Amino acid sequence: MRIPYNSEKKQTGVEYIMNFLKPDSPVMNLLSTIADLIVLNLLFVICSLPVITFGAAYSAKYYVAMKIVRGEDNGVIVPFFKAFIRNFKQSTAVWLIMIVAIALITLDWRWISYNGWANTALPYKIGIIAFSIVVALMTITIFPTIARYEMKTAELFKAALIFSIIKFIPLILILALMVGSVIACIWYAQWFPLIYVFCSTTITYFLCVVFIKQFDKLEKSQAEKLKALKESVEINPEKDAVGNISLAGAKKDVKKLEEKLNEPVVTEEVTGNRLTRFIKTERKKLKKLDSKDKLIYLAQYYLPVTVLILLFIVAVVWYGTDVYKSKMRVLGGGLINCAITEEGRDYATKGFLSWGGYKKNRTAMLVDSDFSYDTQSEFDDKYLEVAFRASIVTGTYDYMIVREDAIYNYATTDYFMDLNSILNMDNFTEDDFYYYVMTDEEKAREAQGFSLNDLLNIGSEDSDEPAPVALKLTDDIENKLGLDEQYTYYLAFTNPISLKPNSDYTKFVEYLFGKC
Repeated sequence: MRIPYNSEKKQTGVEYIMNFLKPDSPVMNLLSTIADLIVLNLLFVICSLPVITFGAAYSAKYYVAMKIVRGEDNGVIVPFFKAFIRNFKQSTAVWLIMIVAIALITLDWRWISYNGWANTALPYKIGIIAFSIVVALMTITIFPTIARYEMKTAELFKAALIFSIIKFIPLILILALMVGSVIACIWYAQWFPLIYVFCSTTITYFLCVVFIKQFDKLEKSQAEKLKALKESVEINPEKDAVGNISLAGAKKDVKKLEEKLNEPVVTEEVTGNRLTRFIKTERKKLKKLDSKDKLIYLAQYYLPVTVLILLFIVAVVWYGTDVYKSKMRVLGGGLINCAITEEGRDYATKGFLSWGGYKKNRTAMLVDSDFSYDTQSEFDDKYLEVAFRASIVTGTYDYMIVREDAIYNYATTDYFMDLNSILNMDNFTEDDFYYYVMTDEEKAREAQGFSLNDLLNIGSEDSDEPAPVALKLTDDIENKLGLDEQYTYYLAFTNPISLKPNSDYTKFVEYLFGKC
């Protein structure tokens, strides 16, 4: 439990800034909690990598997390691995059962996708939605229950189901946050680490609040019944933290340090400015401590804020670099089912910048796409192409060079721009284009409001007419890019949510074709 903050007088200026580093201050308590949860989530990810250990890692994570949120933390690393080992057998058995349930749900959704949503019976759809939600909520709740109580496996599933029903609203909101974080990680893949750190820490905290509130209520109402059970599984806090140093620290360690540091041996410096006096006083405090206490003191006072400041700096630098590169880049291209030579890459990037008269600090790119497919069966695997399609819609690429056997999989105005908006169509013939023609099924979906064009207000206004979405490359252009001559290739400009000015697109077409 953290020591409550008690200040006799208000601090201002440098004194206030220095005093907020004290481990008993509200700010430091918050920073320590956040830092502990970040480290805990990293441990969870590492220990979940074998997949089969997910259950044990999830259980250990919430065993430690609930202690951190309660203010009872006696460490992070050692308690995590002790809980991981202690609950490994039962957590793994439960996780294997949940894997089977998740596999069944996956197969059901794949069948619905194959059969068509409209062709699936309503009772079946309602049943699979309900079953999916129940399994998701029970997965969230059952492992923290393992961390808190010792029960038989059958009782655990019953308790998790009851918990999910009682706390349905907060749990469903947290589940929505989880789904949203996954979508955000896919949608903005370049920001995955930062999004994960923020979302996982937030989700862990709110779940702990829900668990602690319900567990406390349950234990209060059934105190006599659970007393013996709690005593049989409760872990000695001092023994649980042997050899481990938490970023927030244990109450026992804080008290010992405070007793040593409050002894009238260290006199506060009076010479120099406030910053130099603070540094000199801290040095004197450290001289009083042995090596172990120095490590505890530094970890409790300075490590949490240092970790968070470093994370903030990384985020700012990362974001700033990303914004700068995006601002400096004129065009960014990708390849689907094709490969070019280095000379071809230079022709499409450096050659274009030089021809267009762009300043030296401007850049262009043409990179291999993250996913490359050769057959229709591979395209049918929606899970593989989700991230790639998201990167197209979010504007990762400005244009794509696509081989003829892949063009039909992306050639819609959801992904590729109608070339009427950037080209003088009189300079080209109909045979130069690949046209998108909306099918009857797509027209029906659009009429019902399911079109991405309607949702984002993008694409061709007159969708009934064939839309030219890709321009066929000439033999001369293919040779300059170093493409395999036995195939036909197309150039298409992506249709992101935030459209860029079309002048660069038109320039690029003029550079390649000599006309636009």
